[in-house]
Amino acid sequence: MKTSTAPLNIYAGKEALAHIQEHGLQGDDIAMLLGASSGPKWLTLHGIDEYLMQHFFRNRTKALQLMGTSAGAWRMASYALGEQDNNLAAHRRFTEAYIEQCYSSKPSGQEVLDTCRSVVRSLLGEHGSRELIAHPYLRMNLITTQCHGLTKVDNKALKTLGFGLAALLNVINRKTLSWQFTRVVMHHPDGQRVSRSLNEISTRYAPLSIENIEDAILSTGSIPLIIQGVEGVAGEGVFQDGGITDYGFDLPLLPESGFVLYPHFSKVPAPGWFDKSLKWRKPSHENYAKTIMLVPSDEFIASLPYQKIPDRHDFLNLSDTDRINYWRKTIDLTKHLADDLSTMNWKTRVQALPW
Repeated sequence: MKTSTAPLNIYAGKEALAHIQEHGLQGDDIAMLLGASSGPKWLTLHGIDEYLMQHFFRNRTKALQLMGTSAGAWRMASYALGEQDNNLAAHRRFTEAYIEQCYSSKPSGQEVLDTCRSVVRSLLGEHGSRELIAHPYLRMNLITTQCHGLTKVDNKALKTLGFGLAALLNVINRKTLSWQFTRVVMHHPDGQRVSRSLNEISTRYAPLSIENIEDAILSTGSIPLIIQGVEGVAGEGVFQDGGITDYGFDLPLLPESGFVLYPHFSKVPAPGWFDKSLKWRKPSHENYAKTIMLVPSDEFIASLPYQKIPDRHDFLNLSDTDRINYWRKTIDLTKHLADDLSTMNWKTRVQALPW
């Protein structure tokens, strides 16, 4: 594998790799933009997002599917709010609200949910729900998780037991997630689905609408056991983080024409929330055949304050002032990622998938 001191690494699956090595990469080559669950880790991708909005996808008119879970869905929503420089304004509203969120010393799940709702409303602005549905070429999609059994109850001890059992069974086989969860793909109402082959665990589909999109975006970021679930998002029931089933994606996202662009904080995505500690569980190469990953290099991460990517433990380990300063400094440094993209020679920089 190639080594580089550049701030950004480019990895691609088999079909995407062959295309880039022969043709390079243009904005219109991309059929889908993917945003993974991440919590505050997404701040490391801030400069990439702004470059893609301002330059890579500028003047685009052909349809582009957006797919996200958790904070990745919040990022994807900012792309589809307005056109050209307007979406940059939405992204910056979202960034500011996200960075400035603060909590009491021992916040309840409801307190965190209420604060997250205020972040989502800052992102959407006054007319965001309508703009997301009506955008002329960006198609918003997200995944949320419907909880069943002990994972849906309002008793924290029982809920913890339910999630603990789910984690243990998941070590044996990801298919056991279907015993307590249903993946709910909430798709743009134009009817085109990002994939019709999501059947390895229990999955159903529901259309996004002006009426449900705020709760849908909120629910996909509702971290289990930390944030209260959202009720009635796509039918009756409790809905939580889309990352439970699809934290870093191992899905057959294989557009008939074009490729999937995937900015991500890690070069080896964890398929689901319970897989983060299972280093041996990696996405299939077949599912990533058309995917192009943009990943900050180890050298770039070492240059960040505390030599690490922001994460949700920063709320516990740092004062609000120190955390906010750290996150703002991280965002400033991600401009180097945008600069790298602006001069990217795709043909010479692309590498095969690193797993």
